[in-house]
Amino acid sequence: MTHRHTAAGMWYRTYGHGRRDTYLLVHGWAGDHRFMVPLARHLATGRSRAIVVDMPGHGQSPPPPEGYGVPEMAARLRAFAAELDLCDVTIVGHSLGGVWSLEAAAGDRDRFTGLALLDSAVAGPPGSAEGIAQVAASLRDDTTGQVRESIVRAYFLPRSDPRLVERVVEAMAEPSTEVAYAPIAALAAYVAADADAAALARWDRPLLFVGSNSPYADYARLAQLAPQVSIGQTVGSGHFVQLEVPRQIDAMLDRFLEITD
Repeated sequence: MTHRHTAAGMWYRTYGHGRRDTYLLVHGWAGDHRFMVPLARHLATGRSRAIVVDMPGHGQSPPPPEGYGVPEMAARLRAFAAELDLCDVTIVGHSLGGVWSLEAAAGDRDRFTGLALLDSAVAGPPGSAEGIAQVAASLRDDTTGQVRESIVRAYFLPRSDPRLVERVVEAMAEPSTEVAYAPIAALAAYVAADADAAALARWDRPLLFVGSNSPYADYARLAQLAPQVSIGQTVGSGHFVQLEVPRQIDAMLDRFLEITD
């Protein structure tokens, strides 16, 4: 059974009734809670609950008046956890949702005690900010959605399930042009300021990073910034690792939680 509510201006759904472990799952760019539901169902056991959110401006959550900056979106996650009085939270973010999650967790290490990043753009190689800025520029005037669709399709491998590809393309076509553009432009500014590196350096709690077939992170740099990190990489998956190879993600996350409990 699931329950739907709103907190800190964000729509959310809870899976499971357990209170021993709490997991907050955060979707990525132009997505919504649907991208994290399979993982939520896996994590929700008799003693655990998993909460999936629609980030501001995504899904059923209204646009944020404060804008789509990484610090602002992270502040919403902290406000969400505080409003629900969540404690000892492991936050799991996919893609841009991982960047929001990192910034949120690094800013409240009392409430957030574990962090898992699924193919997120952190600790990237030189030139990462410029590359992200170019993507943002291509999305700025993409009123037809053709650029967005080409980017989404490029996230998959030639052997990816075509039915999954079409479902993801359709879902990610729903947000407005602003929602597609503004968060990526904000990410470029965040990475250009090395704010992701600063957040990783502040985060001294358990950390899991799972990369895809072509990970965004420079693993050596990631390990230097966060020596406690556990690094995994999927086999045969594009960017949407939790949807393409859920058993691999479930197994790596389960092991991470087991050794950091």
